[in-house]
Amino acid sequence: MACEQPVSTPSITEFAPAKINLSLHVGLKQADGFHPIDSQVAFADFGDRLYFQSASNICLKLRGPFAECVPTGEGNLVIKAARLLAQTTGISEPGVRITLEKTMPVASGIGGGSADAAATLRGLNQLWKLALPLPELANIGAKLGSDIPACVYASDLRMRGRGEQIELLPPCPSKIGVLVNPGIQLSTGAVFAKFDQLAPEKTDARKQNSLTNAAIQLAPEIGDLLAVLNQLDPLQPAQMCGSGATCLAFFADRKSAEQVAKDLLQLHPRWWVQPVKIGLQSVD
Repeated sequence: MACEQPVSTPSITEFAPAKINLSLHVGLKQADGFHPIDSQVAFADFGDRLYFQSASNICLKLRGPFAECVPTGEGNLVIKAARLLAQTTGISEPGVRITLEKTMPVASGIGGGSADAAATLRGLNQLWKLALPLPELANIGAKLGSDIPACVYASDLRMRGRGEQIELLPPCPSKIGVLVNPGIQLSTGAVFAKFDQLAPEKTDARKQNSLTNAAIQLAPEIGDLLAVLNQLDPLQPAQMCGSGATCLAFFADRKSAEQVAKDLLQLHPRWWVQPVKIGLQSVD
């Protein structure tokens, strides 16, 4: 969509951090078609960044290493979030020029689209001077996606139900890790569909992430990646993030994580590798 010249006002910036499911336990599909989840969530110091300026219409501009992977039309969650917020609050002629700096890989299990939508709700809450509290923004976001309420808060929390039941947790000590994606986009819907097909004993409830086996069925490279990470002496077994295909391994300190990332990229130059600090994030 065409972006008209923005009104000459300072822009508002919002950080959209990567969402990390430290644990993700998924139940059987319910009558409403959704799966109950129970997940402890933290956020990384790495993510996308969004810039908001007043304008006469709603438009989205993209930049960054993964910009070409993101649609710019009405189907984009950022645009949907902007329009839903305007509709909910009675803004008849909403306008904003949104610039999304896309640094997270798309469909990778770390909540990129949901984090961007949540950042849009927070950013427009400021730009449009709505003064809505975070719980109200989370309720609006829940209409667009199950992960968006957690991403609105972007702090240590537990999410249950479809994701709309949020329990804020005391800040946990931060951890240093390495996020790695083997260059695969994986549909969340496809992973849940495969999860439904697997016998309960094959989903392995003992895993930190109930979706791991289902994702590996669709993309065996995830199993290979986990094996590689576990050979690097992480602090605990490597785990898959969300519905995949990104995986996470924790290490003792930043220097160790950066060395691991450097070594992985030398061996696998097509992989996406990012050292991160996880925890102690907050949008306040």
